[in-house]
Amino acid sequence: MRIRKDFIQGNGRIAILSNEGVPTPIPVSWRPILGSCDILVVIPDMHMYVHGSNLDNFKYGADTMVDFLDHLGILKEDLALRGRTLRIYQLGDIYEQRFPSLSNPGSNATATEIRMSHPKYDRILNMMKDMRTHFLYGNHDFELRHFPSFGFGALEGKVYLEHGFAADTWEDFANPNAPLWEPAQLAFKTLRDIETFFAGLIVDLGMIQKDEHFAMGVSSGKTEQAEYPSGEAYRSQQKEHYTRALIKHINGPLGSTRICIIGHTHHPYLDPNIDGGKYIFADAGAWTEGRSDFAVVTNEEIAICRYKR
Repeated sequence: MRIRKDFIQGNGRIAILSNEGVPTPIPVSWRPILGSCDILVVIPDMHMYVHGSNLDNFKYGADTMVDFLDHLGILKEDLALRGRTLRIYQLGDIYEQRFPSLSNPGSNATATEIRMSHPKYDRILNMMKDMRTHFLYGNHDFELRHFPSFGFGALEGKVYLEHGFAADTWEDFANPNAPLWEPAQLAFKTLRDIETFFAGLIVDLGMIQKDEHFAMGVSSGKTEQAEYPSGEAYRSQQKEHYTRALIKHINGPLGSTRICIIGHTHHPYLDPNIDGGKYIFADAGAWTEGRSDFAVVTNEEIAICRYKR
């Protein structure tokens, strides 16, 4: 199946970012690349937080996500009528649970609190569930590892999927396996609590507006980020970690895994020339900080795309 003809189907809001706007062919010798589906869609980091909070920048892309899921729902039904299958994965960090809970001060935000903070958020998650989306967990919603509906990684045919935090070094606080991850997260949450308190005080004094973003490292997300960032700026440790894994075949039966797709970096990226073209490495980007990226794979093509606001 072809990305433009069978996936985009004339939807003018879908733009291909990678390979100068052209789908990248899957080598004939790898086909079929997918397992039990005909089109694979990969949704990266969303970082959905409590909707009323100024720390939540997913809200600016929420309407776009609803439209995107509508497109996937119609496509899924259309494919089913033709005996074809669409499969959707969400790569983790669907929730932002590293920020404080507003309903239970002193604790991290919960998935339920975030989901029920706005009817649109509940609708988005119900739409994803209704389409039998497969969920992975990331470092910002690491607690979800306790639920059987969330997994660390997945193998879809010859495509390996993972959030991407495992590529961070052992000392990196972004990796939950790091020895100092728990105390680092406690310090991080304490910092957010302090920021929240003082920002609330400043709002009460009329010095800033309630919707001004004040937290360190949290961008607004209000402005759409439509560009395809430079490949030279991509985090080398992410690419090196997963390309080594591809070459060593540690993610599947010997010689079978050909494509690795991650998220985590919020930087859409595609390199089809790993080890002389033997493998493909892809980063699906993000659905936060003003981005609306995703990856799509068929047995013939792969592309990193965005859904225009």
